Amino acid sequence: MNNKIKAVITGDIVGSTLITADFKKVLHQIGDDIQQHQDEHFILDIYRGDSFQSISRQANKALLVLLIIKAGLKRYSNKKGSKEVQWDARMSLGIGVLEDYPNGNNLSESSGEPFTISGRAFDKMKEKGTLIQIKTNDESINAELEAVVPLIEVITDRWTTAQADAVYRSLLLTEATQEEIGKILGKSQRVISKRLNLSKIDAIKPYLKRFEKQLKWMNLV
Repeated sequence: MNNKIKAVITGDIVGSTLITADFKKVLHQIGDDIQQHQDEHFILDIYRGDSFQSISRQANKALLVLLIIKAGLKRYSNKKGSKEVQWDARMSLGIGVLEDYPNGNNLSESSGEPFTISGRAFDKMKEKGTLIQIKTNDESINAELEAVVPLIEVITDRWTTAQADAVYRSLLLTEATQEEIGKILGKSQRVISKRLNLSKIDAIKPYLKRFEKQLKWMNLV
C-alpha cells in the first residue's frame, strides 16, 4: 500500500443563500459520521462561509466518502418563499501524493498534490456546470473517470430527500441490512427497499469496487 497517497475533496454548498437552516452543523455531523463508520482519520474543514475541504488517508474510499457527503446533504430541504430547496454540494475529488497528513482540522493553509489537483478541477466546475469531478495523478484512470462520473452525477442529481436518507445510511453503514436501516429511520424494510431501488444506488456500487481496484493496480493506494 502506498501510504503517501491521499484524497482531498474541495466543495461548496449549492445555492447556500437559499438555505435557511444550519448547513454547517449538518456538514460537521456528516464528517463525524464518516470518522466513526468509515475513516477514523477523516478531516472536514468549513471555511469562507459555504465552502469546505476534506482529506482522507484512505484514497480507496474517496469516492464512497464523496457520495456519503452528497447523500448526507440531499437528505435535507427547506422552504424559501414558495420554493422548495433541496440541499446539495459541488465537489471536486483530487487524489495524489502527500508526504505529511495535516495536523488539526484547519485545511485552508494546507498544500500538496491532492490539494492542487482538487482545487484546479474545482475552479473549472462552475463554467462546466458540473457537480462532481474526480481527478488523480494518473491519466489512464482520469480517462475512465471522465466517462463514468457524468453517469454518477445524473443518478445522484435525481435523489429525493427520502431516497438520499436511505442511501446515506446504506453507504455509511455498509454492513447494515435494509431492516436495520429501517429501524434507524423509523420505516419498514419494504419502504427502505423501494427508496434504495428508486435511487439506483445499486448501479453505482459496482463502480465503487472498480474504483478501489483501479487505485491498487496503479499503485495509488
